[in-house]
Amino acid sequence: MNLIPDNIDFSAYMQEPEQHDIRPASDWLQDTIDAFYAPPDTTSAPTMLWKKTAGKVNFRKGEVSLWAGVNGHGKSMFLSQVGLDLCYQAERVMVASFEMKPVKQMHRMSRQAYAGSAPTIPFLKALHTWTDGRLWMYDHHGSVDWRKVIAVMRYAVKEFGITQFVIDSLMKCVRGEDDYNAQKDFVDELCAFAAAHGVHVHLVHHMRKTETEHKMPGKFDIKGAGAITDMVDNVFIVWRDKKAEAEKKGNPNCYVSCEKQRNGEFEGKIGFWFDLDSQQYLESTDARPIRYQLGGTAR
Repeated sequence: MNLIPDNIDFSAYMQEPEQHDIRPASDWLQDTIDAFYAPPDTTSAPTMLWKKTAGKVNFRKGEVSLWAGVNGHGKSMFLSQVGLDLCYQAERVMVASFEMKPVKQMHRMSRQAYAGSAPTIPFLKALHTWTDGRLWMYDHHGSVDWRKVIAVMRYAVKEFGITQFVIDSLMKCVRGEDDYNAQKDFVDELCAFAAAHGVHVHLVHHMRKTETEHKMPGKFDIKGAGAITDMVDNVFIVWRDKKAEAEKKGNPNCYVSCEKQRNGEFEGKIGFWFDLDSQQYLESTDARPIRYQLGGTAR
C-alpha cells in the first residue's frame, strides 16, 4: 500500500486547461468498429469477480459510478471488496476515504483478502507487499474541499498512473447537505475528469431518511441534488435486509441494485450473503469465503 500524504503542495494541480477539439465524425471509424467487433487481443473492462455478476457490470474508462445506501448498510464495505477485485485485475486503485483512516481501511481489506477475522502476520506482510503498485491511500481524514480532491486525483494520475478512484464520500467534500449547486459542480467535475483522463471514479453517497429501512430504496431516494444521478454513468444501491438477517431462512441478507448503467445492458438486483468474520459478500447461502491468492489475477 502506498500513501499519498496531505502535506504535498497540490496547487499546480488545481486547474486543468480546457480542450475544445472539433474533428470529423469519420475520425472515430475504427473506434466504432471496435465497439461492435472487439479485436481478439482486447482486454475487457474491469468488473466484479463474483460469478453471478459476470457479464452484467463493467467499470469502464471515462465513467463515474455512484454507490449509495442507507447509513450502516454496507456500501463502503461492499466497495472495499470490489476494490480488491480491481487490484486483482491489474487496476491501479486509489482510495480517498475521508470517513475512515487508512489503517482501518486496510484492517477491513486484510480480513476480506484473508477470508477470516484473524489474518496471520505473514499473510499481512504478503498482502501489503502485493498492494504496492496496485493500491494507494489518500491520507486525509475529515472534510476536504472538493477542488482539492480533484487536484489530488490529477496528481495521482500523473505520478502513479491511477486507473480507478474511490471517493468516500460526497458529503465530506461539499459543505452543507443542501448546497445542491456545489454538489452538482463536484460531480460534473468528476465526470469531466474521468472522461479527460480515461479513468473510472467510484463515488460513495448517502440516501435520504425514509419511513423504514426495511424497504429497499431507489435512485430517487438518493440524498442531495437530483441532477447527481443524471450526470453519473452508473448508479448502484447497496441495501442490507435486516429482516432476512433476523429470520435466517437462507434468503440473501444484502442486495446490490444496479439502477443505471449508461453503457451497459444490465439493470437489476443481485443478492448476496454477508459473512461477518471475513467481511466478504458471498454469492450463495452455501458459499464459503475465498482467500485471495496473492500474486494471481483471480480470487
